[in-house]
Amino acid sequence: MTTPLPAPLRAADISRFALRAAQLEKFKPVVAYWCDYFIVNQILNKGLHTESDEAMTYTTNLMDKLERWKTDHPDNDAIHDDVAAQAYIEQFALETFTRADNTVRANKATAQTADTFRAAATFIDLITIWKSPLDADLAAKSKFAKFHALRIAKALKAGEDPNLSNPVQEEPAPELDPLSPNDPEVRRLGLQPTVEEASERGVSPPIFPVETYNSQPHQPAHGDVSPLETSPAEGYFPHVPTFTADTPPVPHPTATMAPDADVVMGSTSPAPPSQPQDYYANTPAYRPPPTQSPAPFPAQTPQPPTPRAPPSQAPTQPPQPQYHPMQQPQLPTPQPLQPPPQQQSYSSGYDDPRTYRRDDEAILAAQKHAKWAISALNFEDVDTAVRELRIALGSLGAR
Repeated sequence: MTTPLPAPLRAADISRFALRAAQLEKFKPVVAYWCDYFIVNQILNKGLHTESDEAMTYTTNLMDKLERWKTDHPDNDAIHDDVAAQAYIEQFALETFTRADNTVRANKATAQTADTFRAAATFIDLITIWKSPLDADLAAKSKFAKFHALRIAKALKAGEDPNLSNPVQEEPAPELDPLSPNDPEVRRLGLQPTVEEASERGVSPPIFPVETYNSQPHQPAHGDVSPLETSPAEGYFPHVPTFTADTPPVPHPTATMAPDADVVMGSTSPAPPSQPQDYYANTPAYRPPPTQSPAPFPAQTPQPPTPRAPPSQAPTQPPQPQYHPMQQPQLPTPQPLQPPPQQQSYSSGYDDPRTYRRDDEAILAAQKHAKWAISALNFEDVDTAVRELRIALGSLGAR
């Protein structure tokens, strides 16, 4: 039998919890237990047990009742486990709230609906034992329940229909007309590539590095010209030996040319046109490469020029430095890129199944918390569901 609330305690906000504890003592003993627990905490925190002997006796008896009930139910996790207890009370509170809210939405509110809203607000406030303050969603539901409980009670007291002041239900947004396939805008959208197509079309062929080269004529190396010593005064061009009667010049197979009347044959001052060195100096710096490379000249020691009579025939051109045409580098044939071998990676959070617990105690604990998670999801309480599922996994030795 429930002990009536002493007069000093009626002024405090604990009467509604005592009322629900008395109503649910047989039907929902776990909810009644936590209602009594909330009352004891409020009395002790506010020092109400010292107001009178009656209040002290009431508080002492209520504490003894809680201890006995806890001792008589050692296997009830909704009493001994805070997480399970919070999930149990939150689920029951949301069930009560949903039942009253559905009645209002159906425009069938009665005095019983107002009482159900008050009970839902009380059970939601009971969650502050573990979570204080309440999160935004639960706090909003508690406020909503208290408001509509008061609204319905006032309407009934005034002899009015409480359903006339029910909240107006928002009408669903009208559905848009389906797009016509003949619409030009729709047809243009259909021609645009999809994300998958765009990604496939956007794959460019592999680009291989291209060897860059200079458009200027190829500068020959020492192996491309005659093995003659270079002259510091003449820069790039090698020193060409003079030709005497004893060492006739070797004719170039493809580089002979007719004499030019405008060419002055001399070194530093007018001299007989028998010295080919001046002619060589006035020759253009670059000539088209011959089709065939001549045999290299043997190394000879330069000798002083010897004046002699002009030759009876046109002088032949002295050997020129050989230039090899620059060959355009051949680009390698593009080969399809082979994708790198994929290495199988394993998540760092992988649990070894051999470490899982398979004993009866672990399985029962996992089933229990999984059921509470499902119950929480029925009321769209994702936070509680995730927490319960994690506890269930931990019971089995998983992370």
